[in-house]
Amino acid sequence: MKRSRHTKLGSLSLLALLAVTVTTATAVAQSDDRGETPRERLRQRYGRNREGTSDISEDLRRIRSGDPEERLEATRALGASEDPKAVQYLLGAASDSDLRVRLKAIDELGNRMATEATPLLVQQLFLRETEPIVKQRVLAALGKIRDPRSTQPICEFLARDLDPSTRGTAIFALGEIGDEGALDVLANLAANGTDPTACRLADEAARKINHKAPPPLELPALAEDRKR
Repeated sequence: MKRSRHTKLGSLSLLALLAVTVTTATAVAQSDDRGETPRERLRQRYGRNREGTSDISEDLRRIRSGDPEERLEATRALGASEDPKAVQYLLGAASDSDLRVRLKAIDELGNRMATEATPLLVQQLFLRETEPIVKQRVLAALGKIRDPRSTQPICEFLARDLDPSTRGTAIFALGEIGDEGALDVLANLAANGTDPTACRLADEAARKINHKAPPPLELPALAEDRKR
């Protein structure tokens, strides 16, 4: 009888151990299947510390490193950080001597829709020493930021002798910005351009601007309160 009781207890213990093992394995599998993007993983790793406050001190140290690999990793981390100060250091990284760091910083400024970056990005657009690939990324970032201040400079940039890829990116950026101040330039490109692809892109960008969603309605009383 005692032996039978011990056998049953051993079986129960084994079943309990198996249940814990299966539960743990399932939790790990679910964690791996969440489909987190690299940006989300960086945000979890670098975005906030245990107290819930932003901590980018280590990234600020690495962004000044002499090793371009460290600066690149720090740029990625700053792009994922929720600390407002990260934009200031991304602006500095956008002029880094290493092309990879520069491109990553420009991309992150666009992803953050950082209007503070508009003057710097526009300046890089017109610098003779700026590489064509950098100019294309600058235009893409300006399209994401959607700052109307960049509309006129991009229109002036389109008057230059550009390669088809850069021209197409500039036209697309104007459509993303959505500023009606670009309509005349886009209409002229669509009607008189010699490149069929650029003409089509200009027509699509103009349609996007013309059919953008109207501003939300606001009661007159609320508008008066806001003015006061």
